[in-house]
Amino acid sequence: MKTSKLFFKTSIIAASAVLFVGKGFSQDAQITQQWANPLRVNPAIMGPSSDLKAILHYRSQWGAVDKGYQTYSFTFMYPLYLKEGKHKIDLGLNVMNDKEGAFNTLDFALAVGYNVQISNSNNIALALTGGYVQKSLDANALTFDEQYQFGSYNASNTNGETVLNEKIGYPDVGFGLMWNFSLSDNENLEAYLGVSGYHMNEPNMTLSDGTGKLPRKLLFQGGLKVKTDDKVDFTPNCLVISQNNKNELLAGLSVDYRFNETITLLVGGWYRNPDALAFMIGGEAKGFQIAYSYDIPNSNINRAISKLTTHEITLSYRMNMKKEATAASY
Repeated sequence: MKTSKLFFKTSIIAASAVLFVGKGFSQDAQITQQWANPLRVNPAIMGPSSDLKAILHYRSQWGAVDKGYQTYSFTFMYPLYLKEGKHKIDLGLNVMNDKEGAFNTLDFALAVGYNVQISNSNNIALALTGGYVQKSLDANALTFDEQYQFGSYNASNTNGETVLNEKIGYPDVGFGLMWNFSLSDNENLEAYLGVSGYHMNEPNMTLSDGTGKLPRKLLFQGGLKVKTDDKVDFTPNCLVISQNNKNELLAGLSVDYRFNETITLLVGGWYRNPDALAFMIGGEAKGFQIAYSYDIPNSNINRAISKLTTHEITLSYRMNMKKEATAASY
């Protein structure tokens, strides 16, 4: 009787995990440190910046469930200047690998952006992004009910399931639009508003021979940066994601504390409605930045399975190309 109850409980937990993993596979990879993968939030974010940026990012989520989700990404952004900075073209590259149990997604994307300074305080940026996605399935890593007999698993038992395609690929396109504002005479306030869209071509992403469109995704961004006269900057921000009639809100605050002109401490916290609370700590020195964040989940599956932790770490480097160009002219 005790063994039967244990098997039943384990089956319920496993079924819940499969449902969540299946749901995750039909959607995009989620990250807490949105600036760590900026081209996946809004490619127009390249607009007002004069920095060359290179970013490495890693996320581990729900490691207690079939090794959970693991996401790796690399982003490179390079600004090209025209007409003394009044008009600018940006180039961006992003490579992302997302592992979800037996599923693997490899995503390559290129972005081209155009930024125009419409006044001393206002910039408008527009960007287009396109790439190619390859999804694969390791069928040997899957298990089925038919392979369990009397509570024991045997991989040699016939599963009786339809064989899926183990690899598919498809193109993916998107866009971004962003407005940026900064006070020219007193740079104590900056603000931005943006909208971006992904999977605008609704590609067919099913591993079967049928049709399974990836729904379009829209993101809305907004935030402020308040620079104090002391050493502290405050940046409240908000991100709304809408996909397949589902909405998600990520809102929070980051704080920068400057020890001197080259070293800054970064701390922050965000709430993701409806399932997580996240905290971040990091630092920046001479263009190099490192940040670590930890998510505290608050979902039904977290109540069923313990140790559903989520960790993220980001390493990045930035160089102000406008200053480099000025220095080279002398």
